[in-house]
Amino acid sequence: MNSMVLLCVVVLLNTFWPNPAVGKIVDKIVAQVNNEIITLSELEQAMKYQRTSAGGQAAPDNEAYRRQTLDMLIDRKLAKEEAKRYGMTVSEKELRKALDDIKQRNGFADDEALKRALAKDGMTMEQLRQQLTEQIQLDRLMAVLVKEKPKVTEAEIKRFYEANYTTPENRVHVKIIALPVAADATPEQQEEVRAKAEQALIAAQKGEDFDKLIQEYSKPGPGMPGGDLGFIRQADLDPKFFEFLINLKPGEVVPLKTPQGFQIIKLIEAKMNQVVGLEEVRSQIVQILEREQLLKLFSEQMKDARKRALIKIML
Repeated sequence: MNSMVLLCVVVLLNTFWPNPAVGKIVDKIVAQVNNEIITLSELEQAMKYQRTSAGGQAAPDNEAYRRQTLDMLIDRKLAKEEAKRYGMTVSEKELRKALDDIKQRNGFADDEALKRALAKDGMTMEQLRQQLTEQIQLDRLMAVLVKEKPKVTEAEIKRFYEANYTTPENRVHVKIIALPVAADATPEQQEEVRAKAEQALIAAQKGEDFDKLIQEYSKPGPGMPGGDLGFIRQADLDPKFFEFLINLKPGEVVPLKTPQGFQIIKLIEAKMNQVVGLEEVRSQIVQILEREQLLKLFSEQMKDARKRALIKIML
């Protein structure tokens, strides 16, 4: 990934089931589901990425967790077939929107930047497109088959927090006014955006409400994250961008020119070597635990499909 000072979230693929890594792991077959296979590299990738969004902690590497992850991958293969049986398809427009969402959330300027990030994880754009297609189908199938609403208890939230958020880390809270410049913009159009960026900068440095300025000026898009980004971990930022931010004073407002346009950045707060508080990550934890419960409930609904399927475990 280039070193442009842009937000580059390392865990961009957490939400999606990973595909086989390239080169480092021997592609031994660990399971067969009808006419499809699951490889060792696919299993190892799934174990690696399944919970990286939960504070960056590594998933356990033991036989129980390995088998649990394999069962989830088997259900995913079965879900793909069940989705076809229900006539659930994913249009190119829906797939394109999912890809654009990934680029926008992670600050990738274009498909090439995304491809470079994927390559670091041994993944291609075609593999990601396939993963997104299957993920969308899986979500739709769960909505049809799973009627029970997940229920997360306070005890479960605290256990998850204690297991995943006890390591001190560096984080920064930033707000950004994003003013993108179209790739085919004329010099006059570029100057118009620059003038707006200067207006926003002057207003912010005079002390005007930054949130109101975001509403008035900011137009985030692919490669141009904007708004209140909340606290972001050091590991989830481009190293040069993090170094740039920690050299700012809390409340300081600075401009930044990138190939995608202009950004007005305000550092709200930097927390160095601190443990994140439970309330800061409560909603994220609830989402993760609810997702896990949904997958378990879905697995129960897939029992009939398992009985009909030819499944061979070779782990």
